[in-house]
Amino acid sequence: MSGTILLTGPNGGIGVGFVTQLLKSPYAITHSAIYAVRDPEKALALKAALKNAPKGHKYLILPVDFESLASTRAFAADVNSRVKSGSLPPIQALILNAGVQDLVIEKFTKDGMERTFQINYLANFQLTLLLLKSMDKQHGRIIYISSTAADPNWGSNGRNYTEDQKRTIVTSVENMSRGVEEFPDGSVFRTGQRRYALSKLLLGGWMYEIQRRLDGDSKLSNISVLGHDPGWIGGTSIIRNGPFLVKALFVILRIIGFINSFFSANSLVRTIYRNGSDLLRVCFDQKAFGEYPKALYIDGSVLYHTPKEAQDVEMQKRLWKESLVCAGIKEGDTVLENWK
Repeated sequence: MSGTILLTGPNGGIGVGFVTQLLKSPYAITHSAIYAVRDPEKALALKAALKNAPKGHKYLILPVDFESLASTRAFAADVNSRVKSGSLPPIQALILNAGVQDLVIEKFTKDGMERTFQINYLANFQLTLLLLKSMDKQHGRIIYISSTAADPNWGSNGRNYTEDQKRTIVTSVENMSRGVEEFPDGSVFRTGQRRYALSKLLLGGWMYEIQRRLDGDSKLSNISVLGHDPGWIGGTSIIRNGPFLVKALFVILRIIGFINSFFSANSLVRTIYRNGSDLLRVCFDQKAFGEYPKALYIDGSVLYHTPKEAQDVEMQKRLWKESLVCAGIKEGDTVLENWK
């Protein structure tokens, strides 16, 4: 089968790891690729990886700024136009990888929203709905990149929340988009950690809700939505806005991940290349995950589960309706039948 692979955030560690593994696989020839970056001129890591592309690898490097809903909309329109014209085959794998984590200073987007919320969650919500018309209707897969941090009950995450706070971590979209917290503690670092974890938790809830709506659509019911947890990875650019000690920790994680790769196929600490191989399987493997892997969550290479907070059906429905308003989704924007 041929199709298009669309990867956001391909110039960072996880993205480069995926591109490197993609270029070694048969999919580099059978599929076209769209690499979506903020600034193609500055996508040096991506371009370095593409120097090893096999002859015949067809790809585009297209600009998109997820800090702007207008930019995300324009990017989707460009992709939709290319697929409609036949210059690109339908999207078989939409990989929502781009993300940020602000741990030093609070930042807001061009739309006036808290940056982690918009880039990590809302832009993915908007982009997916806009691109559904270009998805492969038979075997399309939409994959969002999650994080171990999404689980407020996991390990050291617990120190950021009381038990009551864990139950109320998801508030209104209006408040989350403005960076209003129900339990602020005055620490930019811990606030940044919580906001990053929240953005990944929201994607888990979104996965279940959009999968239900796709399943009920007469034309889109074969599209699958999956979550992928890459584990702890050193060498990723997610901490570029973090303090020195965090950056130093990620250098150590990079070394540990390299050592672990010789002893474990699915250790907690992994390399970008191990993760790239795992992510490639999530995109295409029908043996391990089934032909239609609906709302599955995969930790590295094994089936796992989302945090329980993401499994609240009422939260999922409320999040969907409020996100529609926040993302500016209107009649005619998406081909999803039951989008409202």
